[in-house]
Amino acid sequence: MTKFAAQSLFTRFGTLAMAALLSTSAMAHGNDGHSHDHAKANSRHNDAAHVHGQGELEIVQDGNGLFISLYSPLENVLGFERAPKTDAERVKARRVVSLLRANGLFAFSPEAQCKRTSHKLYSEILNPHSHGQGDDHQHHDSADGHSDFRAAYEFECEQPGKLKAIDVRVFRQFPGFEKIEVQALFPKGQVGATLTPKQSTLVVQ
Repeated sequence: MTKFAAQSLFTRFGTLAMAALLSTSAMAHGNDGHSHDHAKANSRHNDAAHVHGQGELEIVQDGNGLFISLYSPLENVLGFERAPKTDAERVKARRVVSLLRANGLFAFSPEAQCKRTSHKLYSEILNPHSHGQGDDHQHHDSADGHSDFRAAYEFECEQPGKLKAIDVRVFRQFPGFEKIEVQALFPKGQVGATLTPKQSTLVVQ
C-alpha cells in the first residue's frame, strides 16, 4: 500500500466516513503534502472549540487498513502554543515530537496483528512547513495565539476481523489530556465514545 499518497484510503474513504460519522458536510484528509477539498475539510475542526485538555480521534477501518487521526490543542502535549523560546522548551518540543512519532500511542487486540505502516505530524510549531501546497492549514497559529496539531497514523492488520479493542495510550504519554472524543467507522458500524485516563479503551463493535 502506498503510504500517504494522493489517493490514500484517508482521501478515498474520507468523504464516506465523515459523512456517516458526522452527518454533516463530508471531509477528506490530505496526506504528506497532497491537496484535498478545503470546503469539505473546514466543516468540522474549524468550528470546533479550542479547549485545553480535550482532543479528538477519528478512526476508519477499511479492509486491512486502519487509519487514525488525532486532533488537539498544542497545549495538551507541549504546555504552550507558541514556538519554543528557551533551550528547555526546545528540548521539550523535541521530546513531544518523538513521542508523537513513536509507535506506542495505540495498542490493538493482539490477535488482529496490526502494525504501523506510516505516520505524519501536521504542526507549524512541532513540524514547521509540514503543510504542503494546498494542504490542511486550519491547524496553523490563530490570531489569538492558539495552535492545534494533527497527527495521522496508518496501520495494516493481518487479521482485521479480530480487532476487538483499541487502547488509546495518549493519556499515558501526555497528562495534559483530560478527555478525547472518538468518532470511528468500522465495517460493522459507527462507534462514538468519550475516553478518559481512567477509561482509555475503545471497544470495536
